[in-house]
Amino acid sequence: MIYYFSTTGNSLALARKLAAALGDGICSVTRTREKTLEGPAVGLVFPVYYGDVPANVQDFVRSHAFPEGAYVYALATCGSTWGRTFRTLQQLLGEKGCHLAWSRAVPLIANSTICMKSHIGYDLKKLDKEEALVREGAEAVKKRKEDHSQEQDSLLAGLFDTWLGRKIGNWYLAVQVAPDRCVRCGECVRLCPVENIHLGEKAAVMGNHCLHCLACLHGCPHQAITARGRVVLKEDQYRHPGVTVQELER
Repeated sequence: MIYYFSTTGNSLALARKLAAALGDGICSVTRTREKTLEGPAVGLVFPVYYGDVPANVQDFVRSHAFPEGAYVYALATCGSTWGRTFRTLQQLLGEKGCHLAWSRAVPLIANSTICMKSHIGYDLKKLDKEEALVREGAEAVKKRKEDHSQEQDSLLAGLFDTWLGRKIGNWYLAVQVAPDRCVRCGECVRLCPVENIHLGEKAAVMGNHCLHCLACLHGCPHQAITARGRVVLKEDQYRHPGVTVQELER
């Protein structure tokens, strides 16, 4: 089974293609109810946040039992660098009595670019890399290959893990609701993977445990979620072209 986490579609699209190549199934980490994961091979597909494994994916690994002797592998989508993602994942799996056998970063389209610029013009040709990585991943899983070449430490990820680093990162990716634009459609509520948004009487309301995944920012049909107070353009909202917004809802 392949367990994935995806907020703008890159990881879901990748997981789906890999599952098809392997004849395996997929399941979202936000929808998994069983505490014991399935399969002789367990795949994890997720985006890189702050050069590391997203906090909710770390919690998922900690709180679930892996089948004894399972072949565990991972694909991490990112804009450019994967930081210490696979080193962290190896440590987490070690605490569960298993290990990460094979891992690969997949540089695609970063969804955080929207926080720094407008009129982005996403280069969708970057998504062409998926096919080659899927073939490589499928071969690795079928042959039970071992590859630890991308398990590394990262100074940048280490800095983001400090108090100051978290403050800067959270400021940079800060999202808020613009009440004058919000029509209470509830899409942001359905997209938030950590249930940090609810509908108030007049507009959606943000809680205090944001994952900074930007699902709400990219998914709001009325551009009522702002990036550091700035209204984003519809043309700058990104979703993988092979994924629907409904497939990303929690």
